[in-house]
Amino acid sequence: MVLNGLNLALTAIRSDPGFRRARWSVLGLLLPALLFAGCGRVRSSKAKARPIPTVKVVRVVSARPRFLTPLPGELRPYQDVWLKARVEGFVKHLYVDRGSWVRRGQLLALLSAPDLRARRLAAQQRLAVARAYYQAAKADVGRDQATLARLQTSAHLVAGSVAGNDIHIARQTVLADRAQAAARLATVHSAAAELQSLAALTGYLRVTAPFTGMIVQRFVSTGSLVGPSANAPTLFRLQQLNPLRLIIEVPEADAAGIRLGGRVGFSVTAFPGKRFSGVVARIPDSLHQAARVMPVELNVSNPRRSLAPGMYAQVRWPVERPYPTLIVPSSAVASTTQETFVDLIEKHHILWVGVHRGFTIGKNVEVFGKLRAGEVVALRGTDELRPGMAVYTAPASP
Repeated sequence: MVLNGLNLALTAIRSDPGFRRARWSVLGLLLPALLFAGCGRVRSSKAKARPIPTVKVVRVVSARPRFLTPLPGELRPYQDVWLKARVEGFVKHLYVDRGSWVRRGQLLALLSAPDLRARRLAAQQRLAVARAYYQAAKADVGRDQATLARLQTSAHLVAGSVAGNDIHIARQTVLADRAQAAARLATVHSAAAELQSLAALTGYLRVTAPFTGMIVQRFVSTGSLVGPSANAPTLFRLQQLNPLRLIIEVPEADAAGIRLGGRVGFSVTAFPGKRFSGVVARIPDSLHQAARVMPVELNVSNPRRSLAPGMYAQVRWPVERPYPTLIVPSSAVASTTQETFVDLIEKHHILWVGVHRGFTIGKNVEVFGKLRAGEVVALRGTDELRPGMAVYTAPASP
């Protein structure tokens, strides 16, 4: 365009009578424009020739991830019971209170039930009467059996001395006596069972500890009316504090590699800087549908009772893949609105390979995709490195 304009200007000048005088002034004005246009063309050609970038690279590593991740947990008693009276009565004596350390079988409270004592005496009397009737029935059986035997002997020795009807009546009488004796014996067994039941209920007037632990709550006082009904008050709350249970809600992503018997460390706010540990004892192998977590239980030894139920624990939960996976630096994974990928470098050219993330392990991350161990990827994944772009590579610092 500049050359065309120059030609037009020269044509116009030649037609002018003063051409000789004006030609040098015109050339002086147009020459800088020509030089400027030529320099702009050289600069634009240089700008199009971009240099090949150098990219720091790392190799994809195959490893079996093992790391610790923080999870919250809660300490709970190993056993926790609310003790109620098995029979209705009044509290006669209380031998323990809140904070009392008790042994298994230790007497905690003594109840008084006057009506139960009267019922037991009545049952003893019924049992004695039933036994007397049974002994009388046994005597009737013996007597009638002897009569039957005598009649049968007489009839055998002297023919016609005893009528056959008399022998038949004696035999039926013996059968009736035996049935009566069996009924009396059943009555004896029933009375004995009733007395045994009442004796067991009488034993429940002594409230004892079912296991060794701590009385954490007392709900009654001397003279309180207690019993087995739902409306009757509870006597005590007893907890077993050694060992304790540590409940950890393990997320689905961190549930891989859980092993029975594995030791897990944790800490509590009450003892800053002190480390405790527990043993994995119960794994339900089932997730809560709503929260997608697995409640795992640990047994925690607590001989000095320094830990208490209800404490929250910060658990260092071990996560372990049961098989090797691919690992790259976290910076190597790039994301756009369409995909997540790494910049794979093959023959000094960029190739995007789609991946999805797994565990984050420090500054590294698991990736799953069409990658192989040993392949080279850019240390810093970015969509500025377009597929097919030529690059130089340089190994990143370890």
